[in-house]
Amino acid sequence: MYNFTEFLKDLSHSSNIPFDIVTEDGIALYISDLNIENSNITNFTIMLGRVKGIISLEKKYENCTFLLKYVIENKYTQHFLTKEQAVIDILENREISIDNINYNLPFLKDGCYIILISSDGSNYESLNIIKQIYDKEPVVSLIYNDSIIVIGDFAEIQEHTESIKESISSDLYCKCYLSYGDRAYDINEFKKAYNDAVQCMQLGKKFDIKDHIFSYNKMLFEKIVYNIDIKIKQELLYMLKDKFDAFDGEMISTIEQFVNCGLNISDAARKIYVHRNTLIYRLDKIKKETNFDIRNFKDASVFLIAFLIWKENKE
Repeated sequence: MYNFTEFLKDLSHSSNIPFDIVTEDGIALYISDLNIENSNITNFTIMLGRVKGIISLEKKYENCTFLLKYVIENKYTQHFLTKEQAVIDILENREISIDNINYNLPFLKDGCYIILISSDGSNYESLNIIKQIYDKEPVVSLIYNDSIIVIGDFAEIQEHTESIKESISSDLYCKCYLSYGDRAYDINEFKKAYNDAVQCMQLGKKFDIKDHIFSYNKMLFEKIVYNIDIKIKQELLYMLKDKFDAFDGEMISTIEQFVNCGLNISDAARKIYVHRNTLIYRLDKIKKETNFDIRNFKDASVFLIAFLIWKENKE
């Protein structure tokens, strides 16, 4: 992908005009490596898509501000917004030519993933982090319907989602949720992959799935629970709600990890950093208080359905 930062650097050097660009939130988009005197600085605003940027430069270059504004905004539109618009046109069922798709999304014909990202922090700050991660790679990223979409030919999709989650969470100190569907090879699969990512994002948040990375193909159980008849949901909730309400965070975590480890006591004990006997004691306590022995597959299945319904109704 075109390196926008390199373009700004080349522009500054070729014009011999040192300038800095930051967003109105204070995020640095480009800081010149030329010397800018702190005195006699002037600022003016540019628009990079929906993000407002502030350019700072010395007053002696003030007569160049209009030209700089035009060149930078035009280049940004050329290399970013046309790709964003192509994605939006596909998702909103607008007419779009094959040439447009091949030019703006060349990796689609060989297959690509759509990653949906929802952050408790600023979407614009999160998007800036993603653009920095994939600055020199053929990846398209944009904000759409209050979430971030990242599109690319990711060979190891799980590794990419974990890397993005870690970068946003550690840099912005916020919760970050990601979801994705199947690999897409044409427009119809592209739209389906996006809709699948939206659905499993909703389910992942609704059922409070702890790792915060949701794969559509790994959420069949949650989809089944979500679509259970309302009367059965109410019956299970009535049966176990008070028991679940009484469990503390430690017990809830024990249930979640035990299920995630496939009902394997040794694996679950390692995950929650307790002795095997401690975990067995907790499982015995769950059996005593709920009449469900979740070491037994049938009991565990019904118990987990009730547990997810309880989580769904905690909203």
